[in-house]
Amino acid sequence: MRRTLPILLVVLIAVLFLGGQVVRSRLGIELSAEAVRDLVLSLGWKAGAVFVGLVTFRQFLFLPSAVVLPAGGLVFGMELGTALGALGIFASAAIKYTIARSLGREWLRPHFGAAVDAFERRAAAAGPVIVGLVTAHPVGPMTPIYWGAGFAAIPAVSFLFAVALTAPVRAFAFSFFGSTLLDPGTPRFWIASVLLVLAGVLPLAHPGVRARLLRVAGRDVATPVDG
Repeated sequence: MRRTLPILLVVLIAVLFLGGQVVRSRLGIELSAEAVRDLVLSLGWKAGAVFVGLVTFRQFLFLPSAVVLPAGGLVFGMELGTALGALGIFASAAIKYTIARSLGREWLRPHFGAAVDAFERRAAAAGPVIVGLVTAHPVGPMTPIYWGAGFAAIPAVSFLFAVALTAPVRAFAFSFFGSTLLDPGTPRFWIASVLLVLAGVLPLAHPGVRARLLRVAGRDVATPVDG
């Protein structure tokens, strides 16, 4: 069973991607928050569950979070959109982590050699702190960090706690912005826009955060020592 499990998981991933494209094609989902909103609104009482599903499986549908999450604010308003978006992010993270943890680096090493060790070191360097920062950041690359956390065997409790703590931050930024899209040019729209930009820029202004992110990316940088 241990030998066949990785194969089954790879098949599962392939099926999810294929199924995602079939679903997207049949539903006619376009790459815009308005298209996602129209789809969700058309589903009546099932709208909340479908929205969480879209956020959870967005990678398999090739829908970035910057497109899906604002639709939550458009449809459900800022508060409920934040809650549903955060739930979808958490579920997505848990699925990716579980699959990567089940595959394991021992299965990858014979196929990819030394590249696996390098990937593992970078993922381990991320740790729960970077998992949280990337989750909260509006444009943080969540997917590779989640896969990497599973391959590097970051403790599940620490990983899930980091995601649960910070997923509402990203969901709020996009839901607040999405809730203002029907009224562009209003003070609330500009406040939401500024907050979204600041959420993306301010974390990167800290040299320690930048240095750690670059280490995860495989680049060594000199970090100033605080006196």
